[in-house]
Amino acid sequence: DGWKAKDVAVFLVIALTIKGGTSKLGATQTNQLVDLIDFFNKHVVAELQEARHPVLTADAIKFVTVFRAQLDRGVYERVLPMLLALLAHKNLVVHTYAASAIERMLTVRDSNGQRRFDTPQLLPLLQQLLTSLFGILSMPGSEENAYAMRAIMRVTVVAGEAMAPYANVCIDSLNNILVRVCANPSNPTFNHYLFETVASLVRYICAASPAAVDAFETLLFPPFQTVLQMDISEFTPYVFQVLAQLLECRPSLSASYEALFPPLLMPTMWERPGNIPPLVRLLCAYMIKGKAQVYARIEGVLGVFQKLLATRATDAHACRLLSALFTAFDAAELQQYLVPIFNLCLTRLQTNKKAGPPLVAAWSVYVARYGATALRSQFEAIQPGLCGMILGRVWGENAPSVAGAIPRKMVIISTARILAECPELLSAADSFCSLLEAALTMVLADHGVETKADAEEAEDCPPDIDNGANGYAAAYVQLSFAAAGEQDLYPSEDSTRFLAATVRQLRDFGNPEQSARTNAAI
Repeated sequence: DGWKAKDVAVFLVIALTIKGGTSKLGATQTNQLVDLIDFFNKHVVAELQEARHPVLTADAIKFVTVFRAQLDRGVYERVLPMLLALLAHKNLVVHTYAASAIERMLTVRDSNGQRRFDTPQLLPLLQQLLTSLFGILSMPGSEENAYAMRAIMRVTVVAGEAMAPYANVCIDSLNNILVRVCANPSNPTFNHYLFETVASLVRYICAASPAAVDAFETLLFPPFQTVLQMDISEFTPYVFQVLAQLLECRPSLSASYEALFPPLLMPTMWERPGNIPPLVRLLCAYMIKGKAQVYARIEGVLGVFQKLLATRATDAHACRLLSALFTAFDAAELQQYLVPIFNLCLTRLQTNKKAGPPLVAAWSVYVARYGATALRSQFEAIQPGLCGMILGRVWGENAPSVAGAIPRKMVIISTARILAECPELLSAADSFCSLLEAALTMVLADHGVETKADAEEAEDCPPDIDNGANGYAAAYVQLSFAAAGEQDLYPSEDSTRFLAATVRQLRDFGNPEQSARTNAAI
């Protein structure tokens, strides 16, 4: 019965030592009266090395996991090989605890932001670590062990480009697992980390070596086609995200992507809500890498835009698609479609005021690509005098609510350009002041200066509630390692300096009316 007494003792030490902590970081505050390192050396190391009893081994792993932030790099270099050996333990609890401990320890960073156990330290263990973690997934009862899959994901992230020699073997193993779970996708957490692992390999290997994209496509397209043909709703959003990620790494469209494009525009593809965000991203990637192919079916793309814009749940995705259209094509190429596009946008504003911020973000892309006077002319072509009304009531009111660092930057700079390049606004004092106030409010907010509106919004909107560490939703979940970057159409500009220069120009070098309006707005 000695193991029972030690089990209780380790439990008490852990309980009495922790003064504060989180599941993400482990123990963050500890009782200084307890010498953790001494206890670790005398009572924990032996259990990790000898694995005499599964309960005590699990206790030792738990101790290391809970106090991972308090253990220095030297301890990590001793412990990780021990945990690696325990991945082969037949007891489900032990090898699961070991996988979880490795994954959690690989997330710990020192005060300088450096990982405590980084790529150079991981490389000597990498091949055996991958072999052992994938080995867990072939053990009875652990075929869909989410902790093991999460550990595989974390290893690929920390190893980064060093995963290149093992990428093909890993993808093969992941494909075999994907084929198996397609028959019965019953473990959403496991499935999520499966696709996160694929996304991390694409992110760190294909982005660094574009030549690897062809090899990845060869390996991934067959199982992905199976998922799409079987219409496995749990997996199709993941597949579209990885397809977009792969396409963004390519210099141009491959034959496989050319064949995939026409079916993407079929109405049935857009009926399932979970498919919409990744499909929009995939279409945006097509516009960047295959502009000619997209333009050949531009009316089909605009049909998707119209369908998405008509629904409150999807109009923000429609605006993202519109931004991509403005970015990819010249004004002359879209000329015959612009009036219907803007009419649809204005009609949508009448039925859903919350569509304002994403529409303003899309219009700021229009200004960045074609100029402020082009935007003014477009509104005036619909109805004389409409520009001042839209800019004052829609742009000015909704611009501060635009989300995202790069979209906000583009809105600020595009607003400044409208003020500087459209002197006609001087005849509409309210619109001029509304635009300038919106731009100033955004700059202040981005620099951490709280405005009255911010304080009220913070009181009205409670913080988001984490629905679980699994990061899974039945309809759609964003893959962290497949997240798309925003394209900055003002890469050499700083929004604050640009706005300051515009205000200075209007105030100091404009006509008296410009100076008076600017001073009044400020």
